[in-house]
Amino acid sequence: MKDPHLLATLLMQIAVIIALARLMGMLAAKLRQPQVIGEILAGILLGPTLLGWVWPWASQSLFPSDLSMTVLQMVAQLGVVLFLFLVGLEFDPKILQRRGKVAAAISVSGILVPFGIGFAATWPLIHLFDPNHQENPFPTALFMGAAMSVTAFPVLARIVAERNLQKTEEGGMAIAAAAVDDVLAWTMLAMVVAFVPGASGDSHPLVKLGGAAIYVGVMLLVVRPFLKRIELVFERQDRLSAGVLATLLLTLLLSAFATELIGVHALFGAFVAGFVMPKGPKFVEAVTERLEAFALVFLLPAFFAYAGLKADLRDVLQFDMIGYTLLLIILACAGKLGGCMLAAKVTGMAWRTSFTLGVLMNTRGLMELIILTVGLSLGVINTPVYSMMVIMALVTTAMAAPLLQVLLPARERDNRKADKIFSILIPVARPESGGPLLEMASYLAGPDEKARRICALHLERPTETELYRSFSSEVLHPAKLEELEPLMEEARQRKIAVDPMSFFSRDVPSDIARVVRQQNIDLVLMGYHTPVFGRSLLGGTVHRVMTGTDCDVAVFVDRDFAAPKRILVPFLNSTHDRLALDIAGRVARATGAAISIVHITQSDDEGKSRILEKSFSDPAHQANVGIKVVSDDSPVEAVLNEVSGHDLVVIGVSEEWGLESSLLGFRAERIAAESPTSLLIVRRYQTAGA
Repeated sequence: MKDPHLLATLLMQIAVIIALARLMGMLAAKLRQPQVIGEILAGILLGPTLLGWVWPWASQSLFPSDLSMTVLQMVAQLGVVLFLFLVGLEFDPKILQRRGKVAAAISVSGILVPFGIGFAATWPLIHLFDPNHQENPFPTALFMGAAMSVTAFPVLARIVAERNLQKTEEGGMAIAAAAVDDVLAWTMLAMVVAFVPGASGDSHPLVKLGGAAIYVGVMLLVVRPFLKRIELVFERQDRLSAGVLATLLLTLLLSAFATELIGVHALFGAFVAGFVMPKGPKFVEAVTERLEAFALVFLLPAFFAYAGLKADLRDVLQFDMIGYTLLLIILACAGKLGGCMLAAKVTGMAWRTSFTLGVLMNTRGLMELIILTVGLSLGVINTPVYSMMVIMALVTTAMAAPLLQVLLPARERDNRKADKIFSILIPVARPESGGPLLEMASYLAGPDEKARRICALHLERPTETELYRSFSSEVLHPAKLEELEPLMEEARQRKIAVDPMSFFSRDVPSDIARVVRQQNIDLVLMGYHTPVFGRSLLGGTVHRVMTGTDCDVAVFVDRDFAAPKRILVPFLNSTHDRLALDIAGRVARATGAAISIVHITQSDDEGKSRILEKSFSDPAHQANVGIKVVSDDSPVEAVLNEVSGHDLVVIGVSEEWGLESSLLGFRAERIAAESPTSLLIVRRYQTAGA
C-alpha cells in the first residue's frame, strides 16, 4: 500500500540521523577515538537498543515498518557502494614500494590466521547462529572467517596520520599491509557470497567465481585503459567536468550491477571500479572532493542508522551471551592482532614494534559493519550474532588508541638520545610567524651545528570528511608543508638546518606534548595565541602547552623584532626568572647584546644583587650584563618604567608580573599588553616533585 507521507518520513529520518551522527562523531573525537565509532553508536542508539526500548512510539513514528524502511535501506546501500568506490579509488600502489613482500606476508598472515580461527570456531558455536542447527553451516563458517579477517584501512590510516607514525617501521608497514588486506578482504567476501545459497541466483558457486574472475579481467584489461583516456581529458581540461564525472559514476554503477548479477555482491563491483581508476594525485583528489562530502555526510549516516536498527544489544546482556561476546572479542584479537604480530616478528621486527603493528591491524570499524550487514541480509548470521559482532568491531577499534598510548611513549623513552644536543621545537600555526620564530630559535640554539637541533612542526586539524578517508598518498607523503614554507625558505637562506614535521591533529596541545617526548625536545618556542573568547595572550592552546608539556616553554610576542642590542630581564628570583636569565644569556651570546637585569624588591636587597653579579661575571656567559636593583611596591609598574630603550624583554611567568595566578592560571595584563618591545615569556618545566 502506498504511503502518502513516504517522502516526509524519509526526510525526517535522514535529518535526525545526520544530526545525531554529527553529535556522536564529535563526542568520539573529543575522546580521542575515531569518529566512525561515534557514528556507529548513533545508529545503534536509534535502533531497538535504546530508542525502541525507551520510547517505542517515537521509534515507530520515525522508522515505520515496510516501505519506509525499504527506502532507507536503499539509501544506505547506495552510500556504502559510493564509499567503497572511494576506498578503491584511494588505493595507491606506491604504498607497497619497498615494503611489498614483507607487507604481503604480514597481510596474508593477518587474513589466514583470523579466517582459520573464525571458520573453526563456527562449528562448535553453530547453535548461536541457528538454534535448530543449520543443515549446511559451511557458508556461515566461511562468512565468520571473512568477518574476523577484515581491517578498517581508512581508520588505520587516520590513526597513523594523526600520531605521526608514517616514517616509523610499524606505521609504514601497517599502511602497506592494510592496503593488501583491503584487496584480499573484499575478494574473499565475494568468494564467500558465491557460496551462499540463493544469493543473487541459484548458480553453482564455481560458476559465480568464474564469472567474477572474467569480470575482473575485463575491468583490468578493457575498462582500465579506457579510464586512462578519461584522465587525459581531465588533465587537458584541468577540471572535473560534468561529462567526466558522469562517465565515472556510470562505470561505478555498471560495475556494481555486474557483480550483483554475477552473484558476488554489488559492493565487490564498487570496490573494483574504484581500484581500476587512474591514480594520478590531482585526478584522485578532484574525484574525492566532488563525491566524498555527499557520500560521507549524507549517505553513510543512513547506513549507520540502518545497521543500528538491525542490532539489538539487549540480546547480549544475558549472562551466557556476554560470555560468548567476550569469546568472540578474544578470538578476533587472537586472530588478527596475534597473526599480524607473529608474522611481523618472523620478518625480523622487534616485539614492541610487532605488537604495535598488530594493534593497528586489529582495527575494524566501518569495514566490519559493512561485512556484517551483508551477512545478516544473506541470512548466514542471525540478529544476536550480528549484535555480538558489532560490539566486537567497536571494541577492537576503540582499543587501538589507549593501547598505542601505552606502547608508544615507552618506545619513545627508549629512543631518547644520550648526547647533549639542545633541541628546540617550533610549532607554526600561521605562515607569517615562521620567520621571526626561526630567527629567535637560531639565537637560542647556539652557533654549533653539531650541538643543536631545530624542529618545525605544523599540525593541521582534519575536516569532518577527512576523518573517514584513507589518505593513501598523504600517509606516504604526510607533509602538507605549505604552512612551513616561509620558515623553511628563511632557513635555507640562513643555512640553518631545520627538520620539518606536519601531520593531522584533533588535539594540538596533546600532540605537541607527544612530539616533545618523542623527539626529546628541550624547549618549545611558539608564538602567542589569542583565543576566541577573552583577550589573554597566554590563553587557549598556549596555556595548555605551557602547563602540559614536559620541557621548558617560551612564548614569543613579535613586535617588529630585529637582532637585539639591549635585553631587559625583570628578576624576582623565581625558578621561571632564572630560566629567563639563561634564555637571555643565550640570545646575548648569539647577538652580542647587552643584558639589563632589573632586580625588583620591596626593600633594598644588596645580597641578591651581589649573587647576580657573581653569576654573570663568569667568562662563559660572554655577555655584557648590567644589574639594577629597584625598590618598588608594584613590580609591574617598575618593569614598564624600565622597558624604554630595550629591544627585547625576557620574563618568567611569575604571579608578581601579572602573567600567572595560582587561581586563574595564565593571564596577560600590563606587561604583556603594554610593552612596546618584543617579548619572550618563559616557563620552566617542573616535575611533580620539584
